[in-house]
Amino acid sequence: MSPVREVSLTALREIRRNLASTKGIAMSVLFFLGGLVPAVLYLAATKLQGGVTEAPEVRQQLMEEALKQKGIAADVAHHLASVPPQLAQLFKGTLIFAPFLILLIGFDQIAGDIQHRAIRYIAGRSRRESIVAGKALGLWGIVAVLVLILNVTVWIVTLIQGGSPVVSVLSWGPRVWLYTACACASWVGLIALVSSFFKTPIVALFVGAPVFFGLWLTNVILEYVNPDHPARWALPFRYEELLTSHEPLKVLGGVGASIAWGALMVALATVVVKRRDI
Repeated sequence: MSPVREVSLTALREIRRNLASTKGIAMSVLFFLGGLVPAVLYLAATKLQGGVTEAPEVRQQLMEEALKQKGIAADVAHHLASVPPQLAQLFKGTLIFAPFLILLIGFDQIAGDIQHRAIRYIAGRSRRESIVAGKALGLWGIVAVLVLILNVTVWIVTLIQGGSPVVSVLSWGPRVWLYTACACASWVGLIALVSSFFKTPIVALFVGAPVFFGLWLTNVILEYVNPDHPARWALPFRYEELLTSHEPLKVLGGVGASIAWGALMVALATVVVKRRDI
C-alpha cells in the first residue's frame, strides 16, 4: 500500500472515530454554543440599544479612522475595517482559544495508542510515519470541521442581525474560517509531537499545557521587547499576524508558513515514534 493511501486511511479513521464518539459530539455542541451564545448576546445588546443606528458604510469609515489613530497604515486600516466586527472578534477569539482546545482534543492521539498497544496492530499494516502523519491530518480535519461549525453559526446570526452587508459576510466568512483552520495546523503538529513522547495520555496533557503556555508567554515577551524581533519567526504567532495583511502574498505566506511549521512538528513526531519501542 502506498504511503499516501496509508495516511489518508489513517486520517479518515481518526476523523470517524473522534466525531462519532461522545467526545466528538460534546465538542461539536461546545463549538456550536461557542459561536451561538456570544453572537446572540451581541444581537440582544444591539436590539436593547435600539438596533443598528449607523449604516455599514459609516461604521466602516469610523472603524478605519479608529485604526489609523492606533498607528495602523491607511491601506491596512481600510482592509481591516471591511471585516464585519462579529467575524473580526471571532477570528481573534478563535486564535486565542484554539491551541488549548486542540490540546484537549488531541493530547491522546498517539500516546493513547502507545498506552493500549494499539499502535502495534496498526504498525503491522502501515508505516509508522504514515500513522503519525495520518493521525495529525485527521486531527486537523476534526478541528477544521469544529471551527466551521463555530463560524457558520456566527455567519447566520450576523446575517439575521443585518448590521453588515450580506456580500461582506459571505466574502469574509469563508476567508476567516480558512485562515483560522490554517493557523490551527501549527498547533495540531505541536500536540502530535508532545503526544509522541509519552505512553500515558494524561502525562501528555499535563506536559502539553505548559508547553503551549510557554510558547505564548515567550511570544508576549518578545513582542513587548521588539515586535519585529527575529526570534518571533520561530513561533507560529508571527505567521498568524500575516493572515490579517492586505497583501495577498503575505497572506499566502502566513498560510504556507503555518502549515509548514505544523508539518515540521509532525516530522519530528515521526522521528520520535520510529525510535520508540512499541
